[in-house]
Amino acid sequence: MNNFIFADLITRIRVGYKARLLSIKVLKNKLTINFLFLLYKIGLIRSFHILNNEKNILVYLKYKNGKPVIYSLELISKPSRRVY
Repeated sequence: MNNFIFADLITRIRVGYKARLLSIKVLKNKLTINFLFLLYKIGLIRSFHILNNEKNILVYLKYKNGKPVIYSLELISKPSRRVY
């Protein structure tokens, strides 16, 4: 289940940047929170907030000079083993 949620997170971030959205909602779990904290710490997203009474996290995407900070984000995996 965590692999599906993590793959969904990466897809939502990629699509959000393509659509030039300011923020996106992603499903909440420990892996997602830790990954978003890492992205925030290295400066690839503006911030994220865990929404009250929901199972979602609001992620604020970051742009520099009108261009996305992340221009390529992919999930590379094999059927038997996930590679991030």
